[in-house]
Amino acid sequence: MNTTDNQKDYLQPHAYTGDNFPQGIKVLCILTYVGSGLQILGSVFNYFMIAYSVKQLESMKDIEKQPALKGMSSFFKWSAESTLKQYEYRSVLLIVSVICAGLCIYGAMQMRKLKKQGFVIYSIAEFAFPLVTTVLVGFVSGVFGLFIAVLFVILYATQRRHFTN
Repeated sequence: MNTTDNQKDYLQPHAYTGDNFPQGIKVLCILTYVGSGLQILGSVFNYFMIAYSVKQLESMKDIEKQPALKGMSSFFKWSAESTLKQYEYRSVLLIVSVICAGLCIYGAMQMRKLKKQGFVIYSIAEFAFPLVTTVLVGFVSGVFGLFIAVLFVILYATQRRHFTN
C-alpha cells in the first residue's frame, strides 16, 4: 500500500474538516435549525391567535348542527375541548415550546461539533414539548410531535459513531 503525507485517516472522528464532514449530521442539523425556528415562530403565532380560535367556537356549534355533519359531532367536541385547553395553557405552552426549541438548537450545535452531550440535550428537549402538550392538551394534540421526535432521535442516533466525548 502506497501512503503519502497528504492522506487523511478518515476513520478518525477528528479527521473531519471541510468537505469531509459527515453529510448526515449536516443535513439533520440544518433540518433541526429550520424546524426549531418554525416551532418558535409557530408557538408565538399560536399564543396570539388562540383567542381568535376560541371566539370561533360559537360559529362551529352552528356548523355542527347541520344534518350532513351529524357523524362528526365527536370530532367537533374534541376540537372545541382541545382549543379551550390550548387557550387555558397558552402561556405555559409558549414558554415550554421556546425553551425546548432553543435547547434543540443548542444540542444540534453541539452535535455539529461532534459532541455526544449534544445528542442527550437534543433528545430530552425534542421529547419534552410533545410530552407537555400531551399532558396538558391531550394525546391527539401531541401525537405528531412525538412522531417527529422519535424519527429525528433515531436519525441522530444513527450518526452517533461520529461523535466524541
